[in-house]
Amino acid sequence: MKQSSLIIPPRPGILLEIQALMQQQDVDLIKITQLIKQDVALYAVLLSSVNSPWLGLRQEVKSVETAISLMGLDRVLTLLQAVIIRSCFKGAPILDSFWDTASEVAGICQKLASQYTNLKSDDAYSVGMLHNAGVPVMLINFDGYNDFLKKHTRKPANELCVYERQVFNTDHYLQGALLAKTWYMGNSTSLAIRYQPITQSVLNGSKELPADICQLLAVLTLAKDISGEYQHYWKVEGNEFNTQCVSSALAYLHIKEAEYLELKEDAIAAIMDNQVA
Repeated sequence: MKQSSLIIPPRPGILLEIQALMQQQDVDLIKITQLIKQDVALYAVLLSSVNSPWLGLRQEVKSVETAISLMGLDRVLTLLQAVIIRSCFKGAPILDSFWDTASEVAGICQKLASQYTNLKSDDAYSVGMLHNAGVPVMLINFDGYNDFLKKHTRKPANELCVYERQVFNTDHYLQGALLAKTWYMGNSTSLAIRYQPITQSVLNGSKELPADICQLLAVLTLAKDISGEYQHYWKVEGNEFNTQCVSSALAYLHIKEAEYLELKEDAIAAIMDNQVA
């Protein structure tokens, strides 16, 4: 199968409708809320995402109306896109923990971006949520990909990318980037997902890219490391590659190792509290 013929789920109609309503001069919040409530599963998962500890809301959100009033439409739309992407791959042979971890990494990305960069936090959330979205794309297109992944799952990202291209004539980082592009989630988001296999080269300056992509790769690297420390990260990259990338990310963001260790400890405590709750 050629990479150009891979099936990538199109944007669902509900997203198109909501985006169209948001572009109107007088935004109809009632109609947007009604659209969200039409899908019970979407409604439930959205509220669960809104109440994540990473969003930092001081009160529990129990309705879409409250979510919109507290967070704003743009931020709610970002969450909706992430939630709907998950629903588009229900047929893929992948565990719920894959998506739970994606949500976890996305939340940490958002927090790190607001603390250490000038990025839009929603862009960081999207990169975190979609950083491995190419995996389910590969699963629904290639019968042998599940067995391949089990065999090579601990390979460093740069090596895994090469192996995937040798066997499937494409790789899941590219497919994740194409999905982000198809869903109009921003060029920076798409490129950050694509360049994960060369993260270290990007962050140490060997590969020159715009600052926003470098910052996205840096916060994504640290978010995956924090999630992995809790043993929740759905591991694709190998440990050695991750360690090298973390060092480069810390240097790029001017974060001292002692500060990062404290940050990681606080983040893991927040994850644990959320799991207990």
